[in-house]
Amino acid sequence: MPKIIPELREKLLLAARKRLLEDESHDFSTRQLAADCGVAAGTVFNYFPTKEALIASVILEDWQSCLARMTEAAEAESVAGGFQRLEALLREFSQPFLPVWRGYDHRAPLPEYHAVLIRQLSAVVERLLVITGKSCGATELQVLSELLLAASQREAGTIVRLI
Repeated sequence: MPKIIPELREKLLLAARKRLLEDESHDFSTRQLAADCGVAAGTVFNYFPTKEALIASVILEDWQSCLARMTEAAEAESVAGGFQRLEALLREFSQPFLPVWRGYDHRAPLPEYHAVLIRQLSAVVERLLVITGKSCGATELQVLSELLLAASQREAGTIVRLI
């Protein structure tokens, strides 16, 4: 049974966040992270099964905060205004992580995270549509969510031009 060190998980997450957001090379390694925290490289895997799970855990905290703010923002008076606010919140969330995502090996097993993100965005988009007196099917919700996500990584105002 692996030795569990109290509060090391949080220390690993803080150090990983710092490396992901401050290291311009974005060459993130668990070996470097372990050294930053003063533990053996294998110890990281006592807390996170893979490097991808570690990175996802770092991003998850910010995502949960963004999702809560988007749920509040979905209570808009117009569809266009609601989508503008959702796009801005998504941009605020994603901008710090864009270099990480762009430099990441897309062959890695990340589609499961994307699918969860789209389901959660779809719930927010559906809330916006219901509040503004609109509706659409599940496929359209998914497409709108994908557009919203893509627009948040481009220039401001992209979503309104698309919808």
